[in-house]
Amino acid sequence: MRKFLILARVQLWALLTSFRIGGSRKKAASGWAALALMAALCLFISGSYSFPLGGQLAAAGCLELLLLMMSAMAAILGLVFTTFAAQGVVFGGRDADLLLSMPVSAFTALLAKLTALYVENLVLCAFLVLPAGAAWLWFGGGGGALFILRLIVGTLFLALLPTLLSLTGGFILSWLGGRFANRRAVNLLLYGLMAAAVFFLAVRMNMAAAVLVAGAMGAEAADAFTGWGVPFLLFQRGVCGDWETLAMFCLLSLAPVLAAAWLFARNYQRVLTGLSSHGKRPAYRLGRLKAAGRRKALLRKEADRYFGTPIYLLNTGIGLILLIIAGIAAAVMGGNLRERLAQTELGSFPLLTLAAAVIGFMLSTVAITGSSISLEGRNLWIIKESPVSASEALGVKAGFQLLLACPCASLCAAGLAWGLGLSLAEGGVLLLFSLAFAGFTALMGLAVNLLFPKLDAVNDMVVVKQSAAAMLSTFGGMGAALACGGAVWWISDLTGELPALAGCAAVLLLGSAGLLRWLHTAGAERFREL
Repeated sequence: MRKFLILARVQLWALLTSFRIGGSRKKAASGWAALALMAALCLFISGSYSFPLGGQLAAAGCLELLLLMMSAMAAILGLVFTTFAAQGVVFGGRDADLLLSMPVSAFTALLAKLTALYVENLVLCAFLVLPAGAAWLWFGGGGGALFILRLIVGTLFLALLPTLLSLTGGFILSWLGGRFANRRAVNLLLYGLMAAAVFFLAVRMNMAAAVLVAGAMGAEAADAFTGWGVPFLLFQRGVCGDWETLAMFCLLSLAPVLAAAWLFARNYQRVLTGLSSHGKRPAYRLGRLKAAGRRKALLRKEADRYFGTPIYLLNTGIGLILLIIAGIAAAVMGGNLRERLAQTELGSFPLLTLAAAVIGFMLSTVAITGSSISLEGRNLWIIKESPVSASEALGVKAGFQLLLACPCASLCAAGLAWGLGLSLAEGGVLLLFSLAFAGFTALMGLAVNLLFPKLDAVNDMVVVKQSAAAMLSTFGGMGAALACGGAVWWISDLTGELPALAGCAAVLLLGSAGLLRWLHTAGAERFREL
């Protein structure tokens, strides 16, 4: 037991230090700070979602749906955030040979790695589900202290579900990715399938919510949670007072995790050896290379990395896809969009401000430059030694994000302007704001990545999903979108909505100018020192 606790602590520390800023041991505590930031974000999302929804569900007489939805959301988010971590930590860690050479069993070593993943999932589950429990009590769900005890116990075992799913997903990604010659294309396909599966689960959860809100009972309500929703249904019933169901849920959550750990541990060394092998590579052939300018060559290099790194593309490209879909959908709906918004709570918001907030939020997820420098890793010296100035290299990295973001943002702004029936002036200001926000987030992400680079990551997943620069650039963009929305909302009472949004765009352009000047001076010097 003592060996297991030591190994689990080491693996958790290794997982947390993937968030670390720099290489100093004094800065390793930033891993805990990043975990605290993740917990605070989950708490904010759950709190702002659970209490408004809880009031509506309580009025409809189906408050128990809140616990079902939040437990399912916690499992889905845990699967998304830790599948790639399982691929890197459990099946791709650099310490595998060292662990297997120590006087500990493979089962103990593997269980220690799973414990680290479990802790990350537990943080996600706890800060998503516990606020829902508080909303349950607030709106008269009842249960008192025993409900709190059951909720805590249920949450401890609920975190095992995304841990098991991420372990399975990480193994599949690692195994299939190493079996084919074109590994990047296979990984991209697999990541796309996983994203589609998560989207399918989210749609099914919304369908189940609609069934219960409509007052469906008996077989119809049970059918809504058939298959995928059974664990969450058991969780809800157990937490709400059925001790036998809670015990069944705990057992059904723990047994598969231990069984999977035992199954992998039996041939752990062979599994790792097989995963590290690769399929047959195509033979190299001589060919003629085309000449290109420096900027074109750097842009091609950025494009090859972006479209050839599945986790990089999927993590930062979803916002681009959503911008295109939102613009086309708004244009197709035409005047119906304004009417449908008027029938919802969003109908009370000013349409121009709402459109700008939607575009700003989606652009904030396109944090390509937040990981661009860190992904150079140990090959950063190639750019630094090439006949390219630091300012030019940084400019190409920011320009690549703008080449992707600006057309998508323009399409979305045009579609929303048409669908919402905005005037020509309002559409022009919305387009100006979209382009200004795209430029600001691209330069801000590059500046953040320069200040907090992660050049010693064990794999791309750590850089894109767990590094401080990636998180700060994404959350910083979201914060900028919220700040712009709040400023326009407040100033519009004095100047009107159109001048307020135009002023916000002007501030973003001034901020971009300041960031651009810093990148050409102190930022370039910082790049040369990396």
